[in-house]
Amino acid sequence: MFQDALTGQAAELIRYQDAEATDQTAAEIWQSTAEDCVLARMKTIRVYGGLPRHKRRLTQHERVDRLQALLRLWANGCICAVDEELFADLLARRSLRA
Repeated sequence: MFQDALTGQAAELIRYQDAEATDQTAAEIWQSTAEDCVLARMKTIRVYGGLPRHKRRLTQHERVDRLQALLRLWANGCICAVDEELFADLLARRSLRA
């Protein structure tokens, strides 16, 4: 059941991003929502040995590209895909804001 919900949420985020114009506010909201989705999924995956938390920071463009790529994989049913660099970047950025 979780797989279906994740696949649906990822597909919805991709559809929204694909249809969205260059509105900066909408892009920021999309990115924040996509990041929340990735972090929520990472909390539910059991990764043996853990994931690296200290990797280089991603640029804004790299971060959005990686979010889109990961969400596309999840939307197509590959829900075990993990992007270690994206995960490390999101954790680092979120901890700096907190």
